[in-house]
Amino acid sequence: MRTVTHIAAGDGFSLERVKIRAESAAWSPPEVTAAYRVVLVRSGTFRARVDDQLLLADPALAYLGGAGQELSIAHRPGIDDSCTAVTCSPGLMRELTGDEPPNTTALPVNGRLALAHRLLVSRAGQGAESPELAELVIDLVGDLLTAQAGTHQTQARGRAATLARRRAMVESVRALIADDLTASLRELAQTVAWSPYRLSRAFHQETGMTLTAYRNRLRTMRALQAIEAGHDDLAALAADLGFADHAHLTRTVREECGMPPVAVRRLLAVPPR
Repeated sequence: MRTVTHIAAGDGFSLERVKIRAESAAWSPPEVTAAYRVVLVRSGTFRARVDDQLLLADPALAYLGGAGQELSIAHRPGIDDSCTAVTCSPGLMRELTGDEPPNTTALPVNGRLALAHRLLVSRAGQGAESPELAELVIDLVGDLLTAQAGTHQTQARGRAATLARRRAMVESVRALIADDLTASLRELAQTVAWSPYRLSRAFHQETGMTLTAYRNRLRTMRALQAIEAGHDDLAALAADLGFADHAHLTRTVREECGMPPVAVRRLLAVPPR
């Protein structure tokens, strides 16, 4: 029995939870996808055949199937296997790799990456907004590919010139966010000609927070300014600031300030207009 549950989707990606309990060890019929698929195992062990390459997938080893490749799976009969499939468009993979994306690749998974995998699924299940999920997808897939290649962006930390360029780039991105609170990570990366993964990592290193968290903090500051000025239509305010809806505004302000917008208004003694 094979159960596929759609979790979330966004700009260039989708997430699915897959659970399998096979009745035999036979290979599944080959599937071909037009996108790239990273498969991370939550529990169990199974074999994957991508074109002519054989892989053994388990919680310590994910794999990437390339666009247009044939994929077949063989499970141990009577054993429950569970995994997460992260599907990425060719465009997103090209932005992540900065070149022609790889085809079949085994991707080592350490404890930090396993935790990032679970965080992504958890945030998707909690209804996180698409830009936040896109950032988590970009970080996870980028880290998996980086770990597989054996290189790390942090190798450049000790170089003063590199640090200065990184700082200047992040400052320019902060200015872009201030001008447009709806700009996504991918849109910002295209503007400054960096890959989304590289920008996400640099932004966190410079500011101590994710780009999504920074954007939401800036949105909160704008919301406080508007409430203090007497703005009482919170639904309209949410739309103006790029929140998904009124509830998203309320949730974010509560997380940042410890209280919802209506309580902020009472605290500031701002009468409704």
